[in-house]
Amino acid sequence: MGKLTRFCPECWAELPAGEETICPTCGASLTEERDFFEKLLRALRHPERTRAATAATILGQLRDPRAVPALIETALHARDFGVQEAAVRSLGRLGDPRAIPALAVLLRWESPLPVRLAAVEALRAFDDPRAREALRSAWNDPSEAVRRAAREAGVSISER
Repeated sequence: MGKLTRFCPECWAELPAGEETICPTCGASLTEERDFFEKLLRALRHPERTRAATAATILGQLRDPRAVPALIETALHARDFGVQEAAVRSLGRLGDPRAIPALAVLLRWESPLPVRLAAVEALRAFDDPRAREALRSAWNDPSEAVRRAAREAGVSISER
């Protein structure tokens, strides 16, 4: 069996083998217990992208509005587009209007295609003029898939 890699829950530095109680990189306690929700929020910054994406997905499934600011930050600034996409999908699931400005920013063509498509789907959840405007702006996206999804989302919102 291979060596188990441990990470600091604060700075995500890889920990040396042994029973450290303090992170040698940032000085955080390695023995302090945190609740599940707090662990998920911290995991959004995990260096392994699958762990960060999984944390984002679970936070959306929990539907706890306390996760919205952290998910917005992750959606806007994660270095991996898979993590961004997971955060965007969770923001759509949460349906909190605080996410609309960030989703509109992510809908711009500079964002990776999967993130833009996820932003369209997330904005579909909102019956809000800002969401409708963001979707209308996506009608000019360079990707036909985004343009089509934005038109369909706009129609479904206007039918409510």
